[in-house]
Amino acid sequence: MAQTHTGKLQKILTIFLCFWVAFFEGFDLQAPGIAAKGIAATFGLDQVQMGYVFSLGVFGMLFGAFFGGRIADYLGQKKVLMLSIGIFGVFMSLTAIAPSIEILYAARFFTGLGLGAAMPTMISVVGDEATEANRGKLNSLMYCGLPVGAIFVAGLAILLPEIQWQTLFLIGGLTPLALIPFMAFILKDKPKPVAVAQVSTEVVPGMAQVLFKNQQYKNTLPLWVGFFFTLMINYILISWLPNLLMEQGLQKQQAFMVMLVFQVGAVTGTLALGYLLDRLKLWQMAVIIYSGLFVALSLLFTTTSIPMLVLAGVMGGIFSTGGQSILYGISPIFYSGTGKVTGVGSAISLGRLGAMTGPLLTGKILALGLGTTGILMASLPAVVISAVAVTALSRYKSAHKLNPDLKK
Repeated sequence: MAQTHTGKLQKILTIFLCFWVAFFEGFDLQAPGIAAKGIAATFGLDQVQMGYVFSLGVFGMLFGAFFGGRIADYLGQKKVLMLSIGIFGVFMSLTAIAPSIEILYAARFFTGLGLGAAMPTMISVVGDEATEANRGKLNSLMYCGLPVGAIFVAGLAILLPEIQWQTLFLIGGLTPLALIPFMAFILKDKPKPVAVAQVSTEVVPGMAQVLFKNQQYKNTLPLWVGFFFTLMINYILISWLPNLLMEQGLQKQQAFMVMLVFQVGAVTGTLALGYLLDRLKLWQMAVIIYSGLFVALSLLFTTTSIPMLVLAGVMGGIFSTGGQSILYGISPIFYSGTGKVTGVGSAISLGRLGAMTGPLLTGKILALGLGTTGILMASLPAVVISAVAVTALSRYKSAHKLNPDLKK
């Protein structure tokens, strides 16, 4: 009985700790959008250069997710997660005191590198604690930390409108360093099976074997496509929405309020869609998520009515961030054993590539004078492609439920 209670407490503490890691990712993702005008004024940046500020962090996440996931399969999840949070905290703090644009760019890249390595490792940690019956619930409880972190930043900007952008980055950089001692105490690497441990050459399978062997490509490729385009849309909204709304004529506080309700929608969507994931087929989830996102984008980029923008902001948060959390939730079931973090990391890397592409593409569209209409025309096809890709994964999820041994 005592062992059962200890195991349950371990699971609760692990999910709680991963929630806070996600919180600081949300903090970092939202902070550049809130601080964009201050950063641009400090360094004299134009819209294209601000696109680089947004995208370099995501570029670092791409490399962090890809290589961090692979390294975690060798060294263990605990060590990689602790190291990645250390890198993130140090370089986010450096962002606040960067003396030049070159140092700012480098700090954003390495901040993203740390975050990128943390996410697939964290998802794998939560996946180890989950079953098919509670996978959606546990993932949503962990991942809702991301929009909560973003809400915290947006709330600070509303309550303290004169807060310096450097202060935001110092708060977001120094605080997560305090998590590292708790990680050392709470996190436990999942024991490797004895039979596997005895065959050292098979401990970590080759990357091609993990991603493509035995028709695994039928799952890997749609997962990559879904991640790429879903995160592309989400990061356009997270990075550029306050600026786009101000260019449409909204006051600074009104734009931040829409961004705040966007993140409230993100929390709601993460929890609600996680609940539905345990009960609906994946193709049904795809219809709900991408239909809602299509409507939200159409409203956000075609109206100047405050009530409609608030509604669109809530919907955008529910279906973009909520949809992203669903992809995070299902990705561990496609890979198994010692190659799991590699598989999850590869999918997140493709997502980060989309997340990097979105803000850069938006900056180019705005520089060409195409405005929100051009952004809408670039975003809607991505919604449709994502919907098709995620729907294609539904057959695997159904088969996995019928036969849990498929991933062993």
